[in-house]
Amino acid sequence: METVTPFDWHRIFLGEQPPLFFLEIVVRVLLTYSFAVVALRYMGKRGQRQMSPFELVLVIALGSATGDAMFSPEVPILYAWVIITAMVGLNRMLGIAQVRSKAVNNFLEGRPQLVLSAGRILDQSLRDEHLRRSEFLALLREQGVRDTGEIEYAYLEATGRLGLLRTPSNRQYEGESTLPQDCG
Repeated sequence: METVTPFDWHRIFLGEQPPLFFLEIVVRVLLTYSFAVVALRYMGKRGQRQMSPFELVLVIALGSATGDAMFSPEVPILYAWVIITAMVGLNRMLGIAQVRSKAVNNFLEGRPQLVLSAGRILDQSLRDEHLRRSEFLALLREQGVRDTGEIEYAYLEATGRLGLLRTPSNRQYEGESTLPQDCG
């Protein structure tokens, strides 16, 4: 490991790279961010019940950019500032594009998927969303559902949460218990 001169302001802020490297940083951010968002969309909704894909990628990228600049003397602070600015700018542009275009929003965030209708679980929809039946039943239990017959429609929302439209109280569909088999 090479010796670091403390408080070398040129190294701290600019580093040793040529000025064109700042443009490379922006290109790296665009490519990495885009790849990460597409990869997260491919993973499906089950892994992101709290954050949108963009928020998750933004948190990861900002954490890495700030962490590297804070802990590594080889990474100048200005590099982190460029990354943070590019990430926030890209996130802002994608947010504007989502508001202006339903097609862009549907591609990036996804759409609600009907996973239960008239008390019957739609197994193909669960497979399409990479959601196991046991996970789905657990989501129903978390919302106080004892039997799928209590539910007219259930949607796996773009957020990964479950949206329920309950059956009117004067009728109930034939359904199945949401209790685990071994809990009877």
